[in-house]
Amino acid sequence: MTVAICGGGTGGHIYPLLALREELESRDVETVLYLSEKGQFAASELDCRVKLFDLEGYSRSLSPRNLRAAGKLARALRGARREMKCSRPAVAVGFGGYASLPPMVAALWLGIPTLIHEQNVVPGVANRLLALLADRTAVSFMESAAHLGRRSRITLTGNPLRAEFSVSVEKAAAYGHFDLEPGRQTIVVLGGSQGAAALNQAVRDALPLFDARDDLQLVHAVGKDKYDDFASGLVKPSGGFLYRPFPFIERMDLLYAVADLAVCRAGATTLAELQASGVPSILVPYPFATGGHQEKNALWMERAGAARMVKQEELDGESLHSLVDGLLGDRAALEAIAKRALQVARPDAAARLADLAVEMAAGRTRS
Repeated sequence: MTVAICGGGTGGHIYPLLALREELESRDVETVLYLSEKGQFAASELDCRVKLFDLEGYSRSLSPRNLRAAGKLARALRGARREMKCSRPAVAVGFGGYASLPPMVAALWLGIPTLIHEQNVVPGVANRLLALLADRTAVSFMESAAHLGRRSRITLTGNPLRAEFSVSVEKAAAYGHFDLEPGRQTIVVLGGSQGAAALNQAVRDALPLFDARDDLQLVHAVGKDKYDDFASGLVKPSGGFLYRPFPFIERMDLLYAVADLAVCRAGATTLAELQASGVPSILVPYPFATGGHQEKNALWMERAGAARMVKQEELDGESLHSLVDGLLGDRAALEAIAKRALQVARPDAAARLADLAVEMAAGRTRS
């Protein structure tokens, strides 16, 4: 049995895709990944078959770039059809994004059973289109069903996470990993896989306000391509406050293990990690996310009592300091948010989605 897993582009599509691949491989199910070239970073060290496609997004305005993008899409469609015709997977699973279109359309073309997964509250354009034709649709939030066709074929699975989030972490080792002191309350600031300039600036401006706090410490994921500029001229706290900036953090499980409060974007994978780890958070949705999906994600979390939300235009050094100081000083509120985060979590999402894919693969029939 072979399962084709399709997607690529941003980490929001890549990480749940890899989580499903990891779960299927643990069941001795062979996988082949169909990714855009942008997803190559995630597949470079994987011991599985990977098919990469050179794709380019369309411009919303008239542009010669659109002709080039159309040509690349046509070549990707032909390539995906050729590959799938040879390997003949038992089922194709798509994770949305522009990169999922060529292989998922190829699977539909060849009569291969199709399953799509939507990570966000509001689905993207690719998944809205594919949901009209796919055999089954899995969602992380049941509210997504209102935006998708064929609701009778929608299953709530949650957003798949890597296996490391199901393993207990030794907190002493986690504190040591980031050079932290166990007796302090720990704030973590995350800007997504690429970092966030607005969050970085707010941290820079807030550091002097935290300077004298010898009961607090902050771990900051700045972003690989933003770190050098951020570090240039940065004045680190000279008082009792501990500040630990990093270009990128690989071991997110260790980070959440030490976090008393997270300040972060509202990408779907970040939310699933916060929920599974029971970490209270202040969500600052990226205002230019396609379709405003991050704000919808953050609003869902806030309404569920599992997070607080602040818009980016309302965030600066003073407001960040005030929000963090207020929540850390209100233990009852912090514990209530953490409890609700755990209650809405779906830590078995990868297993649920794998069950659905294997069930469809075993049937090998299209609806």
